[in-house]
Amino acid sequence: MTEQEWLKAKTVINLDLWRSAKNQHRKWRLFAVACCRRAMGLAKDDRLEPVAVAAERFADEEMGWEEVKQSRKVLTKIRKEIDDQFGPKETLYDTLDALNSASSRKPVDTLACHKPCTYAFAAVSRRSHAHDAWDRALNNEEREQVLLARCIFGNPFRLVAFSPSWRSESAVALARTAYDTRNFTLLPILADALEDAGCDHADLLAHCRDPKAPHARGCWVVDLVLNKS
Repeated sequence: MTEQEWLKAKTVINLDLWRSAKNQHRKWRLFAVACCRRAMGLAKDDRLEPVAVAAERFADEEMGWEEVKQSRKVLTKIRKEIDDQFGPKETLYDTLDALNSASSRKPVDTLACHKPCTYAFAAVSRRSHAHDAWDRALNNEEREQVLLARCIFGNPFRLVAFSPSWRSESAVALARTAYDTRNFTLLPILADALEDAGCDHADLLAHCRDPKAPHARGCWVVDLVLNKS
């Protein structure tokens, strides 16, 4: 894969995360959860949130597998409540599939979650009975997922040499709050703090200040500030 192919990719498959983000298991899982959180907004079942949190904590080695397994039991419980996979609860069914992958024990399984997440969005459009609505919803969500992937993995062809001097007390505090609370409206303020600390990396600052960029836990800039990998 070339940098141009990475930048022009319109689907997660075309980003080829198996190779372009080789062995970045923590980020693979956080990307999976970020996709799931978008689908969870459609599924609207509060019982799913603890599973997403468990998967994130598992990625950060803050929770063991036995605890994650306990949280996953609710996925089976909810699935049994759904009578028809393609009925009114189709979006919820697809979201369950996605969370099952995102919270899987094997990191390699997590990247499979992005597809059922697109189906969750397409299932909403199925109700309009328009054939093109399904494909349009799939394509729209694929584009959103690509933006999320770029937020989390950054540009693998332009790795940033992050200076420890940029980790000022203010920058680290802002990054920690954004990470812990998922309040990424703080990123433009983080950019200011980084600049005050001497950071002049254009791509890094632009990512924080881009009003159109989606952000998620695992954002490459926040990870750099917090010295996560």
